[in-house]
Amino acid sequence: MKTLFASLTLALTAAAVAQTTLPADTVRIHYFRPDAAYAGWGLHAWEDTTAQVAWDKPLTPNGEQGGWLYWDVPMKTDWKKLGFIVHKGDEKDPGPDGTLTPELGNQVWIVSGKTDLFTARPDTGVRTVGDLRGQQAIMLGRDLIAVKPELAQPGAWLTLHVSPTAGLKLGAEGVSGGDTLTLEEVEGGMTPALKAKAPYLAGYKLLQIRAEDRAKFPAALRGQLAVSSVMPDGTVLDATGVQTAWALDDLYAYDGPLGVAWQGNRPTVRLWAPTAQDVKLRVSRPDGSQERTLPMTRDAQGVWTASGDQSWKGLAYRFEVKVYAPASGKVETNLVTDPYSVALTRGSTHSVFADLSDSSHKPAGWNALQKPALRSFSDLSFYELHLRDFSAADATVPAAERGTYLAFTRTGSDGMKHLRGLADAGLKAVHLLPTFDIATIGEDKAKWKSPGDLSRFAPNSDEQQRAVTAVKDADAYNWGYDPYHYMVPEGSYAVNPAERTKEYRQMVMGLNAAGLRVVQDVVFNHTAASGQSERSVLDKIVPGYYHRLNVNGGVENSTCCSNTATEHRMMRRLMVDTLVLMAREYRVDGFRFDLMGHHMVEDLRAARRALDALTLAKDGVDGKQIYLYGEGWDFGEVQGNRRGTNATQLNLYGQGIGTFNDRIRDALRGGNPFGGLQEQGVATGLVAVPNGQPGNDSAVKWGQLADLVKIGLTGNLRDYRFTDHAGQVVTGSQIKYGDAPAGYAASPRETINYASAHDNQTLWDAVLLKTPANMDSATRVRFQNLAHSYVLLGQGLPFSYAGDDILRSKSFDTDSYNSGDWFNTLDWTGKSNGFGKGLPPAEKNEANWPLYRTLLGNAALKVTPADVLRASDHYREMLRVRSSSSLFRMETAAQVQQGLSFLPAPTGVIAMRLTGATSAANPYRTVVAVFNGSADAVTLNDASLRGLTLHPVLAKSTDPIVRASKVSSTGVTVSALTTAVFVGK
Repeated sequence: MKTLFASLTLALTAAAVAQTTLPADTVRIHYFRPDAAYAGWGLHAWEDTTAQVAWDKPLTPNGEQGGWLYWDVPMKTDWKKLGFIVHKGDEKDPGPDGTLTPELGNQVWIVSGKTDLFTARPDTGVRTVGDLRGQQAIMLGRDLIAVKPELAQPGAWLTLHVSPTAGLKLGAEGVSGGDTLTLEEVEGGMTPALKAKAPYLAGYKLLQIRAEDRAKFPAALRGQLAVSSVMPDGTVLDATGVQTAWALDDLYAYDGPLGVAWQGNRPTVRLWAPTAQDVKLRVSRPDGSQERTLPMTRDAQGVWTASGDQSWKGLAYRFEVKVYAPASGKVETNLVTDPYSVALTRGSTHSVFADLSDSSHKPAGWNALQKPALRSFSDLSFYELHLRDFSAADATVPAAERGTYLAFTRTGSDGMKHLRGLADAGLKAVHLLPTFDIATIGEDKAKWKSPGDLSRFAPNSDEQQRAVTAVKDADAYNWGYDPYHYMVPEGSYAVNPAERTKEYRQMVMGLNAAGLRVVQDVVFNHTAASGQSERSVLDKIVPGYYHRLNVNGGVENSTCCSNTATEHRMMRRLMVDTLVLMAREYRVDGFRFDLMGHHMVEDLRAARRALDALTLAKDGVDGKQIYLYGEGWDFGEVQGNRRGTNATQLNLYGQGIGTFNDRIRDALRGGNPFGGLQEQGVATGLVAVPNGQPGNDSAVKWGQLADLVKIGLTGNLRDYRFTDHAGQVVTGSQIKYGDAPAGYAASPRETINYASAHDNQTLWDAVLLKTPANMDSATRVRFQNLAHSYVLLGQGLPFSYAGDDILRSKSFDTDSYNSGDWFNTLDWTGKSNGFGKGLPPAEKNEANWPLYRTLLGNAALKVTPADVLRASDHYREMLRVRSSSSLFRMETAAQVQQGLSFLPAPTGVIAMRLTGATSAANPYRTVVAVFNGSADAVTLNDASLRGLTLHPVLAKSTDPIVRASKVSSTGVTVSALTTAVFVGK
């Protein structure tokens, strides 16, 4: 019987079943359920399929054969791999991602509940109890195993089976082959400490390796493991594979050097691979030629070591790892790069013996680099920028340097002039989308494909997206949330991939010279691949360790890819070591954590401790000035602390780590990323100019959203007390955002306030969607400016998406991660803003095409250079206002409670008063910011407003409406859709 995995125990029918002959560009997936309950089950497919498949829109079955459902999946003519999952909503059957390659044919059979895949139809009448490919037994330490209660029945014989050759078999009488260790149930079961370690296993029973067998277990970890439960009468209750990560932590966690270390000119390379049966080192020239294989030595901690001489410098290397891989059920011999690589060949095929301290890797002046001054984290502000977006279309950058690190060294380019102008106005940092080695962008630029000139198509045509989609996996573009190697800069962003370290450092120097600190977007919550996939690294070295597994042993993918498990000590260490290396070797000033809520709070604490230990004298960097922030969303398998205390908005209270404030984002824009496309918010016309959609004229709704904005203006403080829209004195946490508390921060520095980021529509696209269709562009600009005013003048750290200050549009693309230069390009000249480039790619946007088609075809929605200039001027004026006084940048919750209050104001208006003692950082005793989002001018009369004057920056504003803001003996008057700031000394 031919199967993908030798451990398969279902038998084929006695009579051969005729298999349908399919076209070469079609794959058929067969699926069998014993209960025949097929309703709602669909197929998710990816890799080399030509089908456009979304998780919420799976492929529907093409038919049924002999009680088996099947799907015919269209493939590229030269397909190499198909990934697939059978699922019903979020329920997967059986769970792990399926993979099919042409060598195995173009049909596969799946039986519900079994992880085995067949390349011939099995007989579903012959079934066994258990599944060795699944891993439902979970080790919690060196000798403890958690199992489902039904496995550990009273009187059952509990056995741990071990085979270094992956020779375990499952039959009607249970598990055969290999050796056995005896297990016994632990009286009292899961202890409080174990439940805290693995809350999702709280209801499991606990087994322990019998004392006389425990010494044998460390060696057993280097082979196949299974647990079986058999009653004295021979009845098999269950049999399953074993997850071993916590046992590896207990036995083999290691704190010594990894990767390449140099002693003089002599390199030593180390790899942590405790479950490997053998590891060899392959050394070659960078092109892979003249390769030789050398032995490596294993120590007691599972670290494999080899040393060389000075001739190795600049040579390439890989590891040959012989290891049992649960993903295939076999002992594999993997050729794999070093997860601690600091240099790579083009295309990331080999690691390179490189010493980053060599002068060849350093631009002139690197050792003497001076950082832009930073008084406090509270002074930070961020501008989120994709590296290729910055210069791909900038004609003032040499063609060879467009889309590269070196574009940031061109001080006279349009892009660098723009960034320098923002820095001069008060911007503090550029946040770069991922720049580590990425799995989804080819580094051989000669092979890049282009959609060609698409300007000939109508502004609301679908032709542009069709052309972009056709080359999307072969062009130069991707956001880069596909980690391949964490410690090496991405080669496609280098003019010369072999010089990527030096070029990256040149970029950092260029930005620092412009007065801007550099933040890296880091993605430690997942990798691009796992198992035996081509671009899998970690899982080919220590299978099953670095990734978070579900209770059946499948890799969790709630992040979209293969989730990592930083709760495991060596994955946490890889994350922390990467941060330290990037800070020390590349002088990075901050890190933004993608999907930070998928890490544990302790992971972030460990990162903070390691960075704080860096000093100028020892490391060339002051680690205490490195800021950490990220996405504190709570979802997936970690939601509700199910895997431990995860790094969410609420859990990070008091840690000094920032999280993105979605409360103010949604309140300003209206709706949320999951709905409410035309729902208006505080800064998009709610009540002021209703767009005709239900609820957009509700003053009550405006008051509710205004409370979220006010809390945001305090830095989203949990305990800040104020009077809400209903006249009740409440704290920030008592205001609700859905079912969650709105306020959650302990200090302003724990909050990142924003109205737009790379995810979802740009701010300008949101304004276009939500404001009435007949509104003129100058009025729309005032709404956009209002949103920026709230973000830039509030407590907390302001964050903006690159180009939002110049009305950037992506033609409504809600997720442009792979939409190419065409939909993502920035035009720093202000001559165009990206609107009208055609319907955005169907993959993420097709459901809204009817609305988008109408708007994109409306020529009146195009902006003028004057519109762009007004938006740009306003943004910079608000930055200057923020920079003018430390009252906008308070440090503590106590300071905010004492020094920030809200004045009575009508619907559509928020008036914020700041007070404090004057100092070198604060020339004003009183500051009042009036945000008038209503359709009429407003006059506020309050004793605290007497004697104030219009802020000197705004008194010279390029906007005459702002300059017309009035101060009287009793109050102030501010025009409609205008932000004015008044000060008093």
